[in-house]
Amino acid sequence: MRMKVMGNNLMLVDVAIHNTKFDYLTYETDLDLHIGDLVLVPLKKDSKYGIVIATNVKRELPGIKKVQKLVEKNFISAKLLGLYKWISSYYVSHLGEVLKQAFPPKVLKRFEYIKKVYEKPQKIMEPAPTYQQSNAINRILYWVRRNAFRVFLLFGITGSGKTEVYLKVVAEILSQGGRALILVPEISMTPLLLKRFTERFGNEVIAIHSALTEKERRQTWYAIKNGVYKVIIGPRSAIFLPIPGLKIIIVDEEHDHSYKEHQMVVKYNARDVAIVRAKMENIVVVLGSATPQIDSYYNAGIGKYELLVLKERIDSRPLPSVEIVDLKQEGGRFISQKFETAIKGVIEKNEQAILFLNRRGFAPSLICPNCGYVVRCPYCKLPLVYHRGIDKESISVLSCHTCDHKTDYFKNCPKCGKATLLYRGAGTQRIEEIVKKIIKSLNYNDEEDRNYLILRLDRDTVKKKGEAEEILKKFGEQRAKILLGTQLVTKGIDFPNVTFVGIVNADTILNLPDFRGGEKTFQILTQVAGRAGRGDKPGRVLIQTYHPQQYSILFSQLQNYPKFYAQEMKLRKELNFPPFSRLILVRLSGRNEEILWNEAKRVYGLLGDMKGIKIFGPNQSFYYKIRNNYRVYILIKAPIKFDHRRLKFLRQIKLNKVKLEIDVDPIDVF
Repeated sequence: MRMKVMGNNLMLVDVAIHNTKFDYLTYETDLDLHIGDLVLVPLKKDSKYGIVIATNVKRELPGIKKVQKLVEKNFISAKLLGLYKWISSYYVSHLGEVLKQAFPPKVLKRFEYIKKVYEKPQKIMEPAPTYQQSNAINRILYWVRRNAFRVFLLFGITGSGKTEVYLKVVAEILSQGGRALILVPEISMTPLLLKRFTERFGNEVIAIHSALTEKERRQTWYAIKNGVYKVIIGPRSAIFLPIPGLKIIIVDEEHDHSYKEHQMVVKYNARDVAIVRAKMENIVVVLGSATPQIDSYYNAGIGKYELLVLKERIDSRPLPSVEIVDLKQEGGRFISQKFETAIKGVIEKNEQAILFLNRRGFAPSLICPNCGYVVRCPYCKLPLVYHRGIDKESISVLSCHTCDHKTDYFKNCPKCGKATLLYRGAGTQRIEEIVKKIIKSLNYNDEEDRNYLILRLDRDTVKKKGEAEEILKKFGEQRAKILLGTQLVTKGIDFPNVTFVGIVNADTILNLPDFRGGEKTFQILTQVAGRAGRGDKPGRVLIQTYHPQQYSILFSQLQNYPKFYAQEMKLRKELNFPPFSRLILVRLSGRNEEILWNEAKRVYGLLGDMKGIKIFGPNQSFYYKIRNNYRVYILIKAPIKFDHRRLKFLRQIKLNKVKLEIDVDPIDVF
């Protein structure tokens, strides 16, 4: 085949094409193109948008097509494009797949203009920083002024004022013409942080959240790219944003596992990507948490990060007292006597309480007392969760929390027909009903007032835009005494009148086959406990559990992260888990169970030829069947210096009706 010879005015360029399963294609052009330009190129019988990633390419290829059009020069900076390339390489994916996740839908096709609404910052009394806050602020700003890369781990107990450190640092950066990116686990879970930034900086702040329409996402993306906003607050996907003059990245609640992408092809961790981006752009990154991820605290210990500590709460307020209640001694009750007494005390003293249970619905499963039949999802084979109708006109349903399958509730066993199904376990709906009965036992004359003493905050009550904020607003205005919810109540909220926090069941995460189960349990218990006693009145916490001697629960009672860390590191070293090793998870799924296992064994055989690694599997995933897809996994445990990019060959294997995914540094390993 004859190779095409380039003329004097022609050059070859490599173009990464959005939403494709390859890194780039090579095209010829007589246009004056540079790295980062947005172009239109032919692909099969269609035209696609792409980004130039290399120019003056020296290679001989047959059948090279020509770039059709230069759409926009300098569409993406070379540094940001370098970050996209790093993500593609590190997470063993194709650059075209990274671009799909980096850009909002249709953002390459049209320019959307957004009008900035002028909003004067509110005049508020800025609190004087404590000595420890001042030290943290000065250390961070020292490296910001040097325009140098530095990673800080801001380890501050709950209520110690980490947000005020962020605000002071960002204010200084803005005064010098810079911009800041604030990553949060989820906007709806951190309303207080967003409120405080908006109060301080007015219309310089823009928030990225899931409630935005496609058009709003495009408008916001272009506004940020054009420098309209100076403070950008958003979830993990915000790490991809093109932000001119970026001087700092702040990762709030850096331990939160929602920074890890689980659903899409490129399973990146925004916290880790933030550090790499900061290094590429020579800027500062701050990781903030009251319960740092084990890996982060380890990196601070070996000098990779600089540790900044806030040991005391604002105004020297004490941490809440924490007491453990052994549910084995409660005769099957979901709410212990101490728990009930504490709820009554809060209401009688005109104070407030937060109750936490990480399980929504009324009952996690239904069982027949006669034949043992459990109602399961026909597509996932998991127990269906019972959701009771909120009133007589509402329909009670059975719902699968994995695939969202729903069916009408039925009372009698469909298998034997001899018995009424029993509720097994409790979700937030059932606890709400129990708490309402406790409230009813008090002498409240006003029936209407009694009915609105409790608010429930979970995915069932915040289905529409603004509903979470409305519930939190009502609670903040003390129009309710008790806020009951799932993880939505564990962080980012600050109510001075909350004196009691009750954890209904601390064991939900411990029961999963996950080596991080202890870490996750400690983090969530410590975070929710930290909501108590943030005002002038002291706080109290009750933790109900069937495992009162479990170390993560005991250390959360002591509210002692360093001691928990020491115990956790001892266990991980014995088992050679991160940070002493690296994990890579290969997930396979398919509708035909036999074919899936055969292909999984074939992949295992290919991996067996690699030296220096340990391979476990193939094994059934904890959720073995989801939406009629069977799921298995192969776990690779490798030395720290293992070059996992060698696994990219797996993406090229042609599998028979099986989907393969590679998850580097997985959060969940089941």
